[in-house]
Amino acid sequence: MKDYYKISFTGDIMCERPLLKASKCDKIYDFDFVFHGVKDKLLESDLVVGNLETVFAGEEAGYTNDVYSFNTPDSFVCSMKRAGISYVSTANNHCLDRGIEGLIRTLDLLDKCGIKHFGTYRNKEERTPYELLRIADKKIALMAYTYGTNVAENGIVFKEEDFYVNLLKSQKYEWMKFEKTLNTPGIRSKLSRYIRRVTTLEQRMRIKKKLGMLKNTPKSDDLVDGDIYPRYLERLKSDIEKAKSETDYVFVCLHSGGLFNVEVGKYTEHIVNLIVRAGADVIVGNHPHVVQKWEDKGCLIAYSLGNFSISLSSLYLVRENLPEYSVLLHFYFDKEDMSLYKVTFSILKIVESGSGNLSIYPINVLYDKCVAISERDLLVRDCTKIYNTFTGKKEKVIDILDEYTCFKRN
Repeated sequence: MKDYYKISFTGDIMCERPLLKASKCDKIYDFDFVFHGVKDKLLESDLVVGNLETVFAGEEAGYTNDVYSFNTPDSFVCSMKRAGISYVSTANNHCLDRGIEGLIRTLDLLDKCGIKHFGTYRNKEERTPYELLRIADKKIALMAYTYGTNVAENGIVFKEEDFYVNLLKSQKYEWMKFEKTLNTPGIRSKLSRYIRRVTTLEQRMRIKKKLGMLKNTPKSDDLVDGDIYPRYLERLKSDIEKAKSETDYVFVCLHSGGLFNVEVGKYTEHIVNLIVRAGADVIVGNHPHVVQKWEDKGCLIAYSLGNFSISLSSLYLVRENLPEYSVLLHFYFDKEDMSLYKVTFSILKIVESGSGNLSIYPINVLYDKCVAISERDLLVRDCTKIYNTFTGKKEKVIDILDEYTCFKRN
């Protein structure tokens, strides 16, 4: 009998068009193959918390057909549940990809399938400062906040209904910035507006790719005028303080950062420092789609866990910082006194076939499957880079293990 409780957190859970297409057979969508390689690892944990970056708005709302706007068949939730994912953070930039109706239906479906959620809400009354998780006689608070909701893509700007999503930035200000770029005077701007009206984003990206103009590079996460929205930041601070006064551990899932950038940006640093000062015990970050560093500031911080599932054939993918890898982060609590005594991490890798099928594997499982020495060498080289990025160490070569330790109580 084990003498600990184990809570694990995944990176970004996504379902893009290549995976959607590959999963369909005779009008039925089956996603079990996505999780089959990592299922045994997930089931080792008493609780798995995923970062869910899609909505389930129903077929009539239109399944994913663009690079930045997602809607996934309901069966994906069933596959997540069977794989052992029991909680999901739903506050992210894709939570309004099919509007408020899609957000609400997503929560309804998660409830129906027995997956708990936090970060988005159906109404004002439902919105609470944190989701309460009980383990033995201890209380753990889970909360989630996102920098934004892709207002430039969906055009949704809350007025008084900002209870739907735990936000950090002002939607109104983000929309004004977007409108300003569209309303720049001149022929070039007029042409750009016309092209936007008659083409999809994916069509524009494919045209740019053919012309050699598509430059996928890591995005910055700068702190610029208008990013700091005191009303939302005060709500975040208040939520943490309330959770701190009523529970034993406070976990904040933060959705923020520069896409495909291994460096932590100034905006995310600012938000993290606020969360630390407010008294959170753990911050689990996502959104950059690559692994970023781990840090102990009294509050334990993982800035980005990377991609749990993403289609590696996606047009916008930046390959240089290994987006096919992620960290599965594990928190071990002593059963006797329920103290946190160690934190470990597993490295996972996505494998995508030519048809768009993808499966996630722990690296030790993949290593045993490698036939050629060159495959093993490449896996070791990649995993050493991920390990060093996450831990801040400078190892030349690491052993391929099931888990690595990043925190241990003295």
